Amino acid sequence: CPCCGFLPVASIVKTVNDVSNLRYLHCALCNTEWNLVRVKCVACDSTEGISYSELQGEAVKQPGAVRAETCDSCKSYLKIAYQEKGGVDPVADDLATLALDILVDEAGYSRAGPNLLLVPGG
Repeated sequence: CPCCGFLPVASIVKTVNDVSNLRYLHCALCNTEWNLVRVKCVACDSTEGISYSELQGEAVKQPGAVRAETCDSCKSYLKIAYQEKGGVDPVADDLATLALDILVDEAGYSRAGPNLLLVPGG
């Protein structure tokens, strides 16, 4: 994050007039959003080996609304939400797609940024 230096919780592809189809990372700590080019790993800045995973099936209400952007270079992932599919809240949508976390975790990828609402309390 350019404001606090923390990691992003997710990214959003916005569909507002001036920023149509631009990707913004969302800070997990201070909620600041900043632009990062699409198809670029958040963790290692690689543009090679980027792919996308998503949940499929009848239980998925909006297919393609949230995907996991995976990087084969550093084996990390970060979720990416598409505003064109409806209202987007990066923290809430991250929590709502925990099955996607399990899918990419089983494929050998680890999160590039935390969701602080998933940190267990004492």
